[in-house]
Amino acid sequence: MTEPEFKSGMPGAIPGEKKRRSDRVLAPIPIRVIGNDMTGVAFSEDAVTVSVNQHGARISLTHSLLVDDTILVLNKKTRIEEEFRVVGAFEQVIGDRREWGVEILDPNCNIWGIEFTPPAEELRPKAIIECGGCRRVVQSPLSSIEYDVLLAVGMISRHCDRCKETTRWMPSQQAVMPEILEGAAKPPRDEAEKRGAKRINLVMRLRVRNAWGEVDVAQTRDVSKFGLCFLSSKRFEVGEELFVILPFAANSVPVETEGRIRWSAPTTGGQYYGIEYVK
Repeated sequence: MTEPEFKSGMPGAIPGEKKRRSDRVLAPIPIRVIGNDMTGVAFSEDAVTVSVNQHGARISLTHSLLVDDTILVLNKKTRIEEEFRVVGAFEQVIGDRREWGVEILDPNCNIWGIEFTPPAEELRPKAIIECGGCRRVVQSPLSSIEYDVLLAVGMISRHCDRCKETTRWMPSQQAVMPEILEGAAKPPRDEAEKRGAKRINLVMRLRVRNAWGEVDVAQTRDVSKFGLCFLSSKRFEVGEELFVILPFAANSVPVETEGRIRWSAPTTGGQYYGIEYVK
């Protein structure tokens, strides 16, 4: 799934300038990050954002952070500084440089100088996640930062009302969504699972279109970086090419991702289909 292209005049170009954009924007904004690294040593590093949204950012650093720590981020264009919480780490990208997902503590601040248009509530992804402390299972909407981290590393950090503290949350294997899974045959292992990709129980609407122009608005069961599984009342064939739009991207111009059906399995609510993305 692609993201909006960064162009001149977008966030960070002019201090105080406001642009209306979708929930996630690719934007190399120059920043200064101040905090403590994983060893507890204070640091200050000039860096850039990879992408930003209303809830936080994905940033690239040479210093290693500790999940759930608080850091200060200064937007060097707007000169606004705010506190952020470290949600999680992504894979290393160049040498000792790593990307991190950070969440802003003050949701009313406008550090990026952008007027965001967040996706509608019904279009936000909802994951079935489990607290690592008390094993509480919830179905919770995710911000795009949490979604990215959970999909990349299979774990996020957030507050647990039962534990009364911040704990690690992972995709739950305890619970299922009854409207999707009740009475369903167990889907076969798809290629993503065989290749060891993390699969996340993620419930969100998507649109699928085949080469004949037949369209259906369906619902995902789980996703991975290689593909997804969805439930539909329409009939598609194994091997058939489909074009997928995930509403969570919420771009002004929807972007279709091409995939191919690798398997299908019947269920009381329709038919499961496993899609592998076509690279």
